[in-house]
Amino acid sequence: MTPTLQHPLNNNDEFIIRKSGNYVPSYWGDFFISFDLKNYSNSWTNDRVNELKEEIKKILLSLSHDDPLQEMNLIDAIQRLGLGYHFEEQIDAALKRIHDLSVDDNLYFFALRFRLLRQGGYNVPSDGFKKFKDEDGKKFKDDLSGDARGLLSMYEAAYHAFRGEEILDEAIVFARAHLKLLVNQVNASLARDIELALEKPMRRAMVRIRARQYISVYEIDEQRNDVLLELAKLDYNSLQRLHQRELRDLSVWWKESGLAQKLSFARDRIVECYFWILGTYHEPQYSRGRIIMTKVINLTTLLDDIYDVYGTFEELGPFTDAIQRWGLGTQNELPDYMKTFIIALFDTLSQFEEELKGEGNAYRVDYLREALKVQSKVYYQEFLWGHNRYVPKFQEHLQVSAVSCTYPMLYVLSFVGMGDIATKKAFDWVIKRPQIIWSASVIGRLTDDMQTDELEQENDHIPSSFESYMMEHCVSEEETRLKIYEVIEIEWKRMNEEIAQPSRPVPLALYMPALNLACVVIEIFKKCDGFNYPEGHMKDIVSMVVVDPVPV
Repeated sequence: MTPTLQHPLNNNDEFIIRKSGNYVPSYWGDFFISFDLKNYSNSWTNDRVNELKEEIKKILLSLSHDDPLQEMNLIDAIQRLGLGYHFEEQIDAALKRIHDLSVDDNLYFFALRFRLLRQGGYNVPSDGFKKFKDEDGKKFKDDLSGDARGLLSMYEAAYHAFRGEEILDEAIVFARAHLKLLVNQVNASLARDIELALEKPMRRAMVRIRARQYISVYEIDEQRNDVLLELAKLDYNSLQRLHQRELRDLSVWWKESGLAQKLSFARDRIVECYFWILGTYHEPQYSRGRIIMTKVINLTTLLDDIYDVYGTFEELGPFTDAIQRWGLGTQNELPDYMKTFIIALFDTLSQFEEELKGEGNAYRVDYLREALKVQSKVYYQEFLWGHNRYVPKFQEHLQVSAVSCTYPMLYVLSFVGMGDIATKKAFDWVIKRPQIIWSASVIGRLTDDMQTDELEQENDHIPSSFESYMMEHCVSEEETRLKIYEVIEIEWKRMNEEIAQPSRPVPLALYMPALNLACVVIEIFKKCDGFNYPEGHMKDIVSMVVVDPVPV
């Protein structure tokens, strides 16, 4: 049973019973406030990075004339090392050439081409993989079983599947089985690459984590390009210093707000919130976007805890109404802790509005307000389910909980701090909750629920989507888990379809935050609930990405 605490309802002698989330305190404390950033600006590094970039551009240009496989290998390495944002123009031009190439019968070549094109937004068919099956078309050819590079290439490519592409589902099963046997028979670089892929395919990996991991793989690859390796290390560390500065500034903002003390019942997770947003986009041009997103998702964590833990039935109705009406005069009749939160939320968005006004983009905050109003509504709906002991059906649950996981709101929010690419048309599109973010939201909700179900039941939370399915269909926990995995796989394929659709309503770059949100939730909940219990796996990946530089 959830422990309860007695707290005053207002500034009088009236007391009510409140739950406690039993949240662990911040793991990081003031670590990033006191972090040494004296070497943040390094002119030599910046100059060297620019020199190396020019060398790589020259190499790409030379390969474009007569060596398509080496060109694809270099593009693949560039993207896997997290350097793609430096070479967008060159990669776009290369993908157009690669798309026009004649299909090759070599498995490695064919699968690499297929993957690069699909992840680049090209709707290329998967039928070509049939040539790698036997004459009956029932299974992949036996002579592929020893081709480690080809199998790994096919394995990674197959995670770009659409719904109905059974041949790619079969490719994953076939490749995985043989890669497990081959991993101890190949060189160290390829073996580590296989291990990473089997743990998590590239398509579902958080970009910064996989870049850090791949640097160590590429470093021991005998076929590596040393210019590219040096660039990857310097760029990773340079970008890491930018991320450290952002996190320091956010930590100062959070401490000066005093909200951790004023709303002590809620989670103190500024570092974890920033890491989540860093997984959404890490490139330097989105620095302002990360600051804006982190502030809002941190405040949304407090909002979640008001509904999920601390607020009462009598308080939450007027509180929800105050947020829907969005005016500073709406909070007068609320308890002090709710007033504190609403003032902080309204003031923060007003500051964003003022900042964007000079660019003619103040209208973006209106879309964010609407998304936050929806967030408040779904939190309230979940509270009412729990209050009334109502157990929704699985699909009914998802219609609410896939929104309450914050991803639809975060997708709108991700556009607010972006540049000119996020147009008014793009905001009109994103506010309608397009398929790609719905798929990411379902993945996020179900992944979260698979890890946190037991904890939330201990805290008298509403039944999770996991439990709703199990109760609705009267099936075992194991059967439910299999069904949930099936639903998650379908949504990954839907996202692939959205990214590679022939005619996209907005540029491809605006699809990436949705895909990245799906990837980061898998990382955070890989071993446990890393957000609520950040002292384990979450601490390690934050350290890897934000604290510890790559040895140069």
